[in-house]
Amino acid sequence: MALSPRPDGCPVCDSTRRSAVALENQLQVVRCGHCGHAYVWPVPSAAALSAIYAGEYYLGAHGSLGFRDYGGLAAARRRMFSRHLDRIERLRPVGRVLDVGCATGDFLMSARARGWDPIGVDPSPAAAQARAAGLPIRGKTIQDADLRPRSVDLVTFWDVLEHLPDPVADLRRAGSLLGPGGMVALTVPDAGGAVARLSGRRWFGYKTAGEHLHFFTGSTLSRALRAAGFDLVQRRPVAWSCSLGFLGDRAGLYLGLPGRLLNQALQTSLLAGVVVDVPMVNQFVLARPTAGPGLDLRRSA
Repeated sequence: MALSPRPDGCPVCDSTRRSAVALENQLQVVRCGHCGHAYVWPVPSAAALSAIYAGEYYLGAHGSLGFRDYGGLAAARRRMFSRHLDRIERLRPVGRVLDVGCATGDFLMSARARGWDPIGVDPSPAAAQARAAGLPIRGKTIQDADLRPRSVDLVTFWDVLEHLPDPVADLRRAGSLLGPGGMVALTVPDAGGAVARLSGRRWFGYKTAGEHLHFFTGSTLSRALRAAGFDLVQRRPVAWSCSLGFLGDRAGLYLGLPGRLLNQALQTSLLAGVVVDVPMVNQFVLARPTAGPGLDLRRSA
């Protein structure tokens, strides 16, 4: 898995001022003293990050990293992707779409059914399922994607940007691949939402440290986009679709004995496969490349 080099300072603004927020999975989450972005520091090694996605991440993992039953969430993903495409298609016609971190190709198959020309990149073994479905996989990451500049109309990062060591660099690469009228669409967990604010350092989002390297608020995500040369078109809170069984699995990890009991009950219940929408846990963003030279908002402070 080829990874973008991680900046020495804050990956959004490059400041080296930071303070501790939480310690999870033997990793420190810090907050930038200049822009307020929360991120894992120091970043895990390239080998450690590669190991997350090379094994059972999509294929039966149980723990804060990965999915026990990724295939079982396909119906939930299709429902969520349909909503995302509805929002995108109100603003631009179908065209060529690159999905970064495409995994088994669920989004690309949904897009193809609506007339899009799909392309994917993904570092994990799950990409083999996308290839088997006839989807072109052009690399492991956006940095090594075998694509010409200005050759795609839409680049998507669905719950992916928070996994990337240098998200600003990867957004810049996305900008170089977009043709006239092109857009970036993405979702990330909302570290500035009501649940995160009320939970403080106990927010369950921090428990994904290692898998998630960044914890974006609306403000820090907007700043990252500007630093990469994008203008924000739309940002809104959105639901994340999953099964009750998946929620039980997370409860078993994060909520102690009550969560484990709930998980045991759900995993043996017919309700485990029921798809639900968890409201306002993610933020959905559409952005366009800035007309003219982009702003370099990375600075030491």
